[in-house]
Parts: sequence; C-alpha cells; structure tokens
Amino acid sequence: MGQLQGVTELDHGLFRITPLTLKQGVGCFVALSILLFALVHGLSSLSIPDVPRIDEATPLSSLPEDDSLYEFAPVQSGYDNDEYKQEAAFIIVPLTLESGRVADDECYWVEPDDEGNGGGWTYALHMSDAEPLRFVDSSGRQIEAAFSLQGSLEPEGQTIEPPCYSEWSRTIEGQEEGDGDNFHFAVYMLVEQEPERFQVLSIREITGLWVQNTAPPEVTQREDAGRLALLGFGVGGFIIMLCSEPSLRYDLRRIRKANGTKANDVVSGVGVLGSEGRLLQHLGPDGEVLGAAERPKRDGENDWLFGAPPLPSAYLNFFAPDGDGTLISEHPSKIGVVKAPMVTLYSLGGLVFAASFLWLAADLRARDGSDFHTLLGWALTAVVTLVNVFWFMMAWNQFKLVRTVIDLPTSPVRSAAVGQVELVGQVRPSRAGTPELGVQGEVFQGMVAWTWSSYEYVCRTDSEGNTSCSWDHRHTEIGGVPFILHDGSGGMMIDPTEWDGKESQFDHGPLLSTWQKGDWKWELFGLGVGDPVYVLGDCIPRTHEHMEEWGRDATLANSLVMMVPSSDTGEHSILHYGTELDLISQNRSFFEILVIPCLVFVFSVFMFVNYTP
Repeated sequence: MGQLQGVTELDHGLFRITPLTLKQGVGCFVALSILLFALVHGLSSLSIPDVPRIDEATPLSSLPEDDSLYEFAPVQSGYDNDEYKQEAAFIIVPLTLESGRVADDECYWVEPDDEGNGGGWTYALHMSDAEPLRFVDSSGRQIEAAFSLQGSLEPEGQTIEPPCYSEWSRTIEGQEEGDGDNFHFAVYMLVEQEPERFQVLSIREITGLWVQNTAPPEVTQREDAGRLALLGFGVGGFIIMLCSEPSLRYDLRRIRKANGTKANDVVSGVGVLGSEGRLLQHLGPDGEVLGAAERPKRDGENDWLFGAPPLPSAYLNFFAPDGDGTLISEHPSKIGVVKAPMVTLYSLGGLVFAASFLWLAADLRARDGSDFHTLLGWALTAVVTLVNVFWFMMAWNQFKLVRTVIDLPTSPVRSAAVGQVELVGQVRPSRAGTPELGVQGEVFQGMVAWTWSSYEYVCRTDSEGNTSCSWDHRHTEIGGVPFILHDGSGGMMIDPTEWDGKESQFDHGPLLSTWQKGDWKWELFGLGVGDPVYVLGDCIPRTHEHMEEWGRDATLANSLVMMVPSSDTGEHSILHYGTELDLISQNRSFFEILVIPCLVFVFSVFMFVNYTP
C-alpha cells in the first residue's frame, strides 16, 4: 500500500500541548472549573481576618476597667477594612449572656433509609446570625458586644449538649438582667480602644462564671477557606495529569487515523490495510501459503504507521533478506529523532497536585485547628508520602526502560551479535506455519502467538437484597509456535514458549476479536503474520535440536541464533506488538519521568521526618 503518512522526525521541543479528545476535553473543563473555584476561593480567603490561636489570647477572670491593662498589638492579615482597627487585644473571659440570641439547638428523630440504615435521635446546633449582645462579667460589669455584624467572620460556638433521647428544641439567648437562668460562656473576644469595642469571635457554654481553663473553639475560617482552595488545586492538578496524553502517542494516533481514512477506499488484503482492516496471511507447514486468513483482521487503529511491508508470495528461505536487504520503513534507524517535550500539562498538573496536597497536609498539622485537623494532617502527609514513593518507583522503572530502549541501538537482523539486542521487524512464518486456532466454535487463522480468555456473566444478591452483575474471569490459555522476526535485512527465529511465564513483558497486542454466547464471553489477543513486532532480549545460539526441528541456513549467521528473555543482565526483556515508536509512545521527557517525581518524593519525605510543631 506504500507509505500513507509518515514523519522523519518527532522532536517536540521544550513545551507542547496536544489537542484533546472529547473525553479529555470534558476532564480538562472540569479541572479548570475546579482550579478557577480554588483560585477565587483562595483569593477571597485573604479578606477573612486571620484570628490568632486560642493559646495566644490573654485569659482573664473578668473585664478590667482600664484599657491600659489589655495587651494591644497589631492585628494580623485580613483586618484591613473599615470594620477593624489596626491594633487590638485578644482575650478569653467568662461572661453571662443577658440579652440577645446566639444559637438554637434541637433533638430530633431521623428516619432510617430504605435499607434500614441511619435511623436515630440526632442533636443539631444552629448558630444565629450576628446581632447585638449584652454580657455581664463576674464583677457585674456590663458590656455590649456582637459577632461580626459586617459578616467578615461567621459566628462560632459550642454548647453543653443536653441528653438527646426525645424530641425537644431550645433557644440559647439572654433572658433578662440578673436572671439566674441565663447562659454562661467562655468568650473569645477582640477588644479595641478609643472607643472601646468588643467583638465576639467564638463562645463555649460553661456551667458558671467560676469555671476556669475552658477554651472556646478555635476560629479557623481563614485557614479553612485556604485549605479548601488547596484541596481544589490538588484535585484540579490531578485531573489535568489524567487528561494529559503523551504527545508522542497523540502523534501516532493522528497518523494512524489519517492512514485509516485513506484506506477506506482500499480493498483489504494480505498485508494491505483496507476498509475492513488488514488481513493476516495463513500458512501451512514448511511455509506453504494457503491465502488470506478469514479471521481475525487487524484494526487500522493499531497497525503500521507506514503501511505493512509486503509479504512474500512464497517462502523458500525464511531467513534470507528481502531483495537487496533494505530495512523496513519503520525501522528506528530510518525514523530519525524521537524526543518527547520537556514540559507538558502532565508535569504542570503533577506539580500543582503534589505541592497543593503537601502544603495542605503541613497546614493541617501546623496551624490552628482541632486534634482532628492534626490527625488528618498526619494521615494526609503519610498518604501523600506513600503515593510519592510509588510514583517515584514507577518513574524510576519507566526511566530505566526508556533509557534502555532509546540508548540501545536497534540492530539489523543480519548483523545482530550474541548478547543483549534490540530488534524491530515484521512477523513472518517459520516452518511451523500458522496452525488454526479453535475457541468455542470460532476458528482463527494466520496467528503465531495468542492468548484467549473466557468470562461468565454472573449476578449476585447480597444479604440486603441488592443485586450486582459483572463479567467474571474463568479461564485463560496461551499458545504459539516459532516464528520469524524479519526487518528486510533478514529473519531471526523467536520461540514464544521461551517467553511465556518468564520474567519478561510479553505483549500480544490489542484486542483482535471478542464474541459472546449467552452468559459467556471470549476475548482473543495475538500476533499474526504481517504484524509489527519489537523484541528486547538476549541473542543466543540455537541448539542443534532446535535447528533440526525448525530449520536453518548455514550460510546466514542470523539463522543460527534466536531471541530469548535476558537472564543474567538484569535488564528488561520485552516481546511487544508494534514497533519501537509504539513502545515509547507513552514516553515522557527525563524531566517529567524522573526529575519532578524525585523532587516531590524528597520534599514529601523531608516534611514527614523533619516536622516540628
């Protein structure tokens, strides 16, 4: 069919953004919406007053008559509006509420859900909107105060929770001056002078003014808003990571789509991508060509980039070069430079994700909040550290594989030497031919290595009557016969049985066929004659018995060796559908694969072991 669409160089430079699929576009839209929300929320949090921690306030038993007894100091961020002065004192003092309402609470029954879960009596506290309040201290001094009447801080408080075994409700408000039934509170207040003004920050109900060492709840509205923004940034960054397709994979998909479009008017045939796909060649023993395999057909979305190299019409010598021995078009030595961009949305999203969650974890541990905040901060730190450990390990393994694949020159078959070798070529038959494969009444031809699995559709009902159905795996079978990897310069023997069950990656390629009968389903994957194949392993001499059984040509050195998984080098071993371009299409730059995960990993571990409250 010739070269439909090609490239001579895939160098994506410093930065690249690939066009998005519909699914990726939806994901990025969601991510950008979350990031925008986080940005707006984060900026709005800067206008919320940064209230000092409770332990930084001055505890008093009553209110002093002289303003000079307060410890006035410059306020922190967020107080720069007309509601506040730039100096204030922060105190905790027991007070009795004489007038004004601060909250309502109630006990009510919650009905169980349809599954019988969640029923019971529930207590609820509802803080009232800010309004003028009148308090009196233990010395009888009355003051007017309020929560923020301009809404810069929401009312916060805790009450002594009454028993909740029956339905009731109450209003927590002052009754009248001198009433012995008035509510008592430990009040956290901001005090300003000239003129003197009291603003309530938080309250906790106490049993009497003589109660000491009862702290009101922390006021963390600014921190909580910032934490919500950090959470939004982290989630948005993670979604962007998921939506960022490697640019090399996008380019290969684009090229194959163009090839498939051009093939719509081409009649499918052996080695020819047409409207029905590319047909596999079916052969009998000793290379007898039996014609095109009826099933399966290779999908154009997963086929050669430059069109399949033509298959011989007859096989007189499986190991001999084609014509003058010119390498196939998709051989790495003819492709040119393949280089992923240094930075993509993946790395930017990863940095935002990691930095946001690390910052959030540190903030929960170190800043104002409850014991639950601290515990959550440590848990989040541990989770983020663990995720980064796995991220770093995966990045390191990917880096080693990519470096091996890229740095190891792809050898022509005719000049491959004994030792570690990387080969790229076309699947062709050996003396074994392509035996027919029968699976549950379906017959397939033209394959040299395959794996099929069966699944049963099973429905289960749990103890609560809920029914769920799924495809349960029942059986997997792997098979194959020796075949030839041919790159135009010659052919080399590969025996699939040497790769099954070994410490290697044996990729049979994308789905070839799936069919269903009743509640059973089968899926077939395999390598067929005419397919592209990549092999990274050891080139070793063939045994005398193997050559006697499967043939050789004493005049061709490549017929006397075969490819097997690496055993002693500790390197990767790969038998993979596709060419080197397909293998590294998931590749990202050294900066994205290793530098970013490494920096995040080191920083997260440092935060975990070096934290001091």
